[in-house]
Amino acid sequence: MRRRTKRRSLATPDLTPLIDVVFLLLIFFMLVTTFDKYSGFKLDLPKGGVISQITKSKYELLIDKDEKYFLMVDKVSTPVNLNSIHEKIKGINEITISADKDLKYETVVKAIGALKNGGVDKVELNFYE
Repeated sequence: MRRRTKRRSLATPDLTPLIDVVFLLLIFFMLVTTFDKYSGFKLDLPKGGVISQITKSKYELLIDKDEKYFLMVDKVSTPVNLNSIHEKIKGINEITISADKDLKYETVVKAIGALKNGGVDKVELNFYE
């Protein structure tokens, strides 16, 4: 009698699900990864044109290219000195700074510091050309 030998089939893993998962991961990382260097910031860079009419507060500190300061109250501007600005802003809680876009960063920061030392709680920034 002849014995029948059972033939064993070689077990090969099915690679289709593995390939599907690899492609899904590749698509996921392509969609999640961004190459914009400002994507983590809510940054609105200054644009050309005048945008100082958008201000919400009725008090506005204007700084021109020559670093001259003007305090505008109800659309009437008066020249002010940064060292004595605390006298003119007593009782003001909210003010907008509109500065020329070519000013040094230091000038705007000094203005913000003077306003904060004068008792202003909220400072908004506008830039114009």
